Amino acid sequence: MSIDGTPDEQLQNEEPLTQVGLLGALARLANERTTSVFTPHLDAPKARLVKAYAEDGQPGVVVKVGGEVVGKYTVNTSKPKIVVDEENEEALDAYAEQHEGIEVIIRRNPVWEEALLKHCTRDDETGEIVDTRTGEVVPGLKYESGGKATGNITFTWAEKEVGRNRLLQAWQRGELDHMLTGVPELMAGARPAAENA
Repeated sequence: MSIDGTPDEQLQNEEPLTQVGLLGALARLANERTTSVFTPHLDAPKARLVKAYAEDGQPGVVVKVGGEVVGKYTVNTSKPKIVVDEENEEALDAYAEQHEGIEVIIRRNPVWEEALLKHCTRDDETGEIVDTRTGEVVPGLKYESGGKATGNITFTWAEKEVGRNRLLQAWQRGELDHMLTGVPELMAGARPAAENA
């Protein structure tokens, strides 16, 4: 761990992603029950998981302790959407002018544009963008497919409290001590009491 408490990227890259994910899940549990010492580890697998998604399409990693699932990290992906085609904005400007979507300052009204984008869909046969309210093809828009990593990940506890409790019990039994050697702040002092599980 670096002086500022940031996880050592070199060490995280050497550990299996499942171990880094387990440390991230443990960090979330401890953060809920103790101080913010674990905060730098909450999304410990983020960089490696986003990279694994980009390179191999790995959408996430299941986190287990003692062979039982405690949660999973999932790569957040962008959703498909209709956006302004910056290379063909003039066409959209002309369309906006015909449909009262131009403001006096000669730009598209952002409120009109937002409403238009919400009501547009991509025609699967032609690939054109259509305003579902009017059925008109809207020039100057393009379709962006989703599925690209956004750079963020999401952690979900298994079966709500079940995964959290499994992890807490493993921590209480000392099964995770080997992972905490790089976080000496957590080795000093008592583990959470069993009645808190």
